[in-house]
Amino acid sequence: MYIRMITAALVLSLSGCATAPQTYSYEKSKTSTRTYDEVWENVIEFFASHNIPVKNIAKDSGVIYAETTKFDNNIADCGSPGIMVVTGRQANFNVFVKHTGAAPTVTVNSQFSEIRSFDMSVVKVECNSKGVLEREILSAIGN
Repeated sequence: MYIRMITAALVLSLSGCATAPQTYSYEKSKTSTRTYDEVWENVIEFFASHNIPVKNIAKDSGVIYAETTKFDNNIADCGSPGIMVVTGRQANFNVFVKHTGAAPTVTVNSQFSEIRSFDMSVVKVECNSKGVLEREILSAIGN
């Protein structure tokens, strides 16, 4: 009992060694001159070629939901874990291809998180995207 209390106090006192993630500015949407079907296929191909599993897909509504348990520090900033150990990561993507007449618009929303632990304490930390993956997806749709 005392060991857990001491460990908890230690984690709280040393969590100040951790740093918060930075905030980045980037474009999340792009309009294409290609057809809706071409844009849709390019987005699907992006996920397939990058081994990002698509969880839900609905072409008629233009929504793609994907997630992966892998991303590196070039993709998102989680800050420094301090004395905690990173035990997992997760990235969720919601891509919306909107029918806007002859020029479809693609919007990419991403959410990154990191799981950290120390002794018996586990914390989920929200990370900030650096815009790299969003740029790659938007680039994949073409002009």
